[in-house]
Amino acid sequence: AYFYFDNGISFLRKKHWEEYYALSLELFDLAAKCALTNGDTVSLQLLYEQVLTYGRTFEDKLNVMYFSTCALAFSSRLPESIEKGLDILSKLGFELRGDESSMEACVQETKSFLSGYTDNDILNTRRMTDPTTIIAMKFLGKMELGMTQIMPKSIARVTQRIIQLSLLHGMSPVSPIGFVHLGSFIAKFGDISGGYHYVKLARSLLDKVGSRESAGEVICIGTQVVAYVEPVQAALEYHDDGYAAAMAYGDVIQAAVNNVFFCMSSFWAGVNLQTTQEKCAKVIKFMEDKKLVIFMTQLQYIQHSVFKLIGTDEEPKYVAEGQNVLATNNSVKTTYYYQKAFISFTFRSYDGTKENIGKYLACIGNTWANLFINHAFHAFYIGLISFWLARKSKDGQHWIERGKSSKLALKKWAESSSWTFENKWYLLEAEESFCNNNYDAAKTYYDKAISSAKDHKFINEEALACELAAYFYLELGQKDKALELFLLAHEKYHEWGAFGKCTSLYEFVSSSIGTGLTDTNTDIRGQETASSIGTGLTNTDIMGQETAAPNLEDDILSFLDDALQR
Repeated sequence: AYFYFDNGISFLRKKHWEEYYALSLELFDLAAKCALTNGDTVSLQLLYEQVLTYGRTFEDKLNVMYFSTCALAFSSRLPESIEKGLDILSKLGFELRGDESSMEACVQETKSFLSGYTDNDILNTRRMTDPTTIIAMKFLGKMELGMTQIMPKSIARVTQRIIQLSLLHGMSPVSPIGFVHLGSFIAKFGDISGGYHYVKLARSLLDKVGSRESAGEVICIGTQVVAYVEPVQAALEYHDDGYAAAMAYGDVIQAAVNNVFFCMSSFWAGVNLQTTQEKCAKVIKFMEDKKLVIFMTQLQYIQHSVFKLIGTDEEPKYVAEGQNVLATNNSVKTTYYYQKAFISFTFRSYDGTKENIGKYLACIGNTWANLFINHAFHAFYIGLISFWLARKSKDGQHWIERGKSSKLALKKWAESSSWTFENKWYLLEAEESFCNNNYDAAKTYYDKAISSAKDHKFINEEALACELAAYFYLELGQKDKALELFLLAHEKYHEWGAFGKCTSLYEFVSSSIGTGLTDTNTDIRGQETASSIGTGLTNTDIMGQETAAPNLEDDILSFLDDALQR
């Protein structure tokens, strides 16, 4: 499409801005939209400059100013994009600066405002017709996703303005965005049911406002709340709908964001790691082509973790702009430090875990205003890390209190979705009981965590629960029980595709538990190595192949039978 619009522009006469102003403006606007969709920021900038130079009124320039603001928002220049958007809104008569009220107070004000309307009132509100308000709504809607990352304390005022304008001046295609973000904020403050209500209302509004151009964002943000109510494995599939809806309207930004959330949610949901890696690679390539640096950088941090778990030396291909994003965007920074802490914890690096979790906690206070499923998984692993550090560090009580906070959060979320959160709550209960030397309770909760993870199809967390329970029994000196659980953890990590983790676990068990068995194992390069300490674990290469001595299976079964009888 850009090719045709560009050719149309080339056919215009030298004085086309004077003689064919309306045609020229329409061609330049449409070409700019296509350039944004293609990620062609150079052509977009040239078109933008032409319209700024020859546009006759401020209103005539608003479309290309909007496209330019969008391009900045998902490059490394997000702060500049937000300031530009605020300036334009101010010139349109919509001032957002200067309000110092808290986000929570603003959300409560909006809820009070909405208390005077029923759902039917909202769904049957007339259409917006004023051109200035319509374009202002477009700028407000586009600022939601940017401000929630780096200005989370101010974003609720934008949401409030969208909703107020919609109910006072009529619904626009942007209106559902305001309602879905409100639902996300409400859920973030702890009211999952109330937030879910506004998410469903936003979805219903899509069919009432005359256009589904905001469907990509509504589905994207809404699905992240839905994942706190429905099984996460089922909910993440809605992001495919969000991607399709966004692409139908040429909204590559929301198409990419839906794909990013799909990849992240798949990772935490225990989808096979090789499948997740293939999807990540495709999504990263898409975002690289479209110059969507912020979300590409965030997904690359997930991709790095996937590589480590699989056991490959491959690294993400970071772009130079990513470093600027990391320096200026706290939400990206928290993803970076969290993933480093997660991998350090997974591979049992105490120093790396403690260093990176400290950096994560130092910047978490000024990040994403919305509720995402990542928040729950962050809380889960922060809790596990906290209880681990409590058992190994001098400031144990401090870490126990932090672990308790995570445990209570998971317990509350388990009330809205036992499928997704029950096993996580049980495992945190087990780890806390371990810290408190309440060994009987710990045994009960480890068993519950393993069973719940298995029942709810979280193979990655079933493996993790088995592994942590094995460390617990090893600490108690019950090596037979520990070995049984290490075997099961190894099996489940292998099934997940975490061959690098299998190697690490094998090496730990080989050095920690002697059974008198002898086996042959395959290292990460596929080379056979003899081990004088048999564990029942076979090491696994990155292709998932494993090698064992002919009598190993019989030896393992015999050993486990003896262990269970003892």
